[in-house]
Amino acid sequence: MQDRDTTEGIADRDPAASRTLNAVILGAQRCGTTSFAQLLDTHPDICLARGKEAHWFDDALVQRDGVSTERWANRFSHYAGQPVLLDATPSYLYLPGCIEALYRHNPNLKVIAVLRDPAERARSQYAHERQRGVETGRYWQALQLESRRLAADRNPLAPNSPARVSSFRDGGRYSRQIGRLLEWFPDALVLRFDELVNESATTAQRVTEHLGVTPFPSPVTLKWLNRRRLSRPLSPLDALVRRSFRADMRATEDLLGWQRGSLASARLGRRSLRRPAGDAG
Repeated sequence: MQDRDTTEGIADRDPAASRTLNAVILGAQRCGTTSFAQLLDTHPDICLARGKEAHWFDDALVQRDGVSTERWANRFSHYAGQPVLLDATPSYLYLPGCIEALYRHNPNLKVIAVLRDPAERARSQYAHERQRGVETGRYWQALQLESRRLAADRNPLAPNSPARVSSFRDGGRYSRQIGRLLEWFPDALVLRFDELVNESATTAQRVTEHLGVTPFPSPVTLKWLNRRRLSRPLSPLDALVRRSFRADMRATEDLLGWQRGSLASARLGRRSLRRPAGDAG
């Protein structure tokens, strides 16, 4: 990896002149990035890609050739001189080649990731794909089929590939994803979904500091598009799914220096993380 230029702030550059993103929210999927990105788009110094998700760096052609003038114009024709150009595409964290392509695009990129309790995230992804008509089976059936589908996936960057639409559990195994992210972007800001929900003003302050822009001019509150789903209790199946993530959750927390149990959602409770009698795993 090449050395980074850490002497310039974001506001000292003209990113549009060179068609260069300088900030990205890259996941994980189903972790509130839509509401989060819409909030950031209200900041006077931030220009969000039109449609929120540019889906540039999870495209094989862009990974090979970079961002074309046409692609740039399609997403940032509304640019009005803001110092921060932001793409919020959650799939960049999970899909292969995206982190490396982002680094080639801009090694000084300001990266933000949001992680959610993986059992909640898995259920949310299933509900999303079911609503789109991509997933037709029951949740337990989708979980059973996941490994087989992913093993048969020959082109994970293709639209509606198993990696994109069926990675219910694998997409929530964060330790591998975060390890790769920090290898390329060690200064990435990694947030918890519950921080966005419960501490939105404080979290917004951390984000503006990370991006090198002024604080929001007034206190902010995230407007959740799926507020009703946040209060819905999860099922015993979700608790079993959560238990399967136990080791990876601990590995992720250790990697980030977080307190044990930080990834566990209070909505699901922490009892499902306790080790049953006789379970040495």
